[in-house]
Amino acid sequence: MERSYRIAPDGRSVVCYAVVGQEENESLGEALAWRREEIGRHGIEEAEAVLELRALMTLDDLLAAEREIGPEATLTLTREQARLLCQISGAYVTERDTDSYQPPEERDRIARLRALAGPLMDLCCEFAAAEEEAREQLLAV
Repeated sequence: MERSYRIAPDGRSVVCYAVVGQEENESLGEALAWRREEIGRHGIEEAEAVLELRALMTLDDLLAAEREIGPEATLTLTREQARLLCQISGAYVTERDTDSYQPPEERDRIARLRALAGPLMDLCCEFAAAEEEAREQLLAV
């Protein structure tokens, strides 16, 4: 996953531009859909669940818009969005990767999400360093 970091338009935070392939994008979308279903099963009575659901829907809309652009579209992610993708894709793999029968499409999706685990974790770690560097640059000005 190619990625670079820039100062966000607000001038205070950092965003990541990440190139994600079409199949990986679709797999991330499936993982987000799975998480939305999990929230729905447990009810959205609590404010935290509603906020998480809204964040998931926003992220899913972002992924869907990038799928429309083409196979190697660039995602613009905030640190929180990167954290959500990392957390949910990992939870999806943990929950769904069982010894029981899985259709080939599901096995492929799990394999793609497992392969994204390292780059997504790196992305989250790099965000912290990029934000620290941006803070230092702002203080130096």
